[in-house]
Amino acid sequence: MVLLLATLLLLAMAAHSFSNVVSYDGVIQIGAYNMSLPTDKLFQLFKDKTGSSSPDLIEYTSLNKHFKYKRFAEEEKRRHIFADNVRYINKHNAKYASGESTFYLGINQFTDMSYQEFAENYANLQNQDTWKGNASIFLPPENYRAPSSVDWRQKGYVTQVKDQGPCGSGWAFSATGAIEGQFAWQTGTLVSLSEQQLIDCSSRSYGNYGCRGGSPGGTFQYVRDQEGIESEPDYPYRTMPFPCSFTKSKVRATVREYFIVKPDENSLETATASEGPISASIKVNRKFQLYKGGVFSDCSGETSWNHAVLVVGYTSIPNVWLVKNSYGSDWGEEGYITMWKGWNVCDIASKAVFPRV
Repeated sequence: MVLLLATLLLLAMAAHSFSNVVSYDGVIQIGAYNMSLPTDKLFQLFKDKTGSSSPDLIEYTSLNKHFKYKRFAEEEKRRHIFADNVRYINKHNAKYASGESTFYLGINQFTDMSYQEFAENYANLQNQDTWKGNASIFLPPENYRAPSSVDWRQKGYVTQVKDQGPCGSGWAFSATGAIEGQFAWQTGTLVSLSEQQLIDCSSRSYGNYGCRGGSPGGTFQYVRDQEGIESEPDYPYRTMPFPCSFTKSKVRATVREYFIVKPDENSLETATASEGPISASIKVNRKFQLYKGGVFSDCSGETSWNHAVLVVGYTSIPNVWLVKNSYGSDWGEEGYITMWKGWNVCDIASKAVFPRV
């Protein structure tokens, strides 16, 4: 118990040292959002600054990308959901301000969505075993000792943060991220690869259903069978499925084989250090939906793996995973989330997989 309390204190101190928030009387200011403002003012600021993430709810003006809800009744519904999420954020952040939590929440593009709506559209990974197909079990190099910290972004193996938009395609972004890292390692060139090809062309036989979810492991099998994947510029992302238009002559990367990481954090650490960025399936919840910064430590309430991310590294002080998400740079820590390492938070180590190109 003493060790656990000491660890929590260390993580809390680390989380506060990383944050860019200002605490006052138990309330937290996060960027442009002063959470002590009335909800209606916050909602107007949200509409002016962020916009809703669902195209079914909004109409865009010409150039400035600001939006309005299509109907007054819809706006009222969204305002109530927004207000409920703001209460939830403030309640949690009061714990962060007092040192009871290691991470804080904030207003983002999902704040006018209920968790059920968010999960249906942004956290709908197909619940399939990663090892279906021709995957092998990853065996670490003989006598290998993982370093105390790794960050593949510093090596130039990680592309910019991408935004999946209103499409449940996190599985595709996780898969391309792992292939991009491997390709950069092998060739010395970092190329952004096409998630849209995976959405359009990778079928149900690989466990993939376009914007309705998919499977990173099945995606590696698809790229292997198809003998390649195009680049993002050649096959750009469009946030919805279209007829497959894959052109084999434009292939930029291939997959020779792919591997399942044994379901424990030591194996994930070894794989991350020795192989590069790793695709990981995780369980996410309402706190993940509204995460803004700090060391994330709570995926309670969710029982199934419903999202896929990219593990790009880890550190030992504090003991955390460095994780790239696909919700754009306005979510989390400029598109990333720092997750507590050592307790398999969100089951991050339970379904990890990576390719070789």
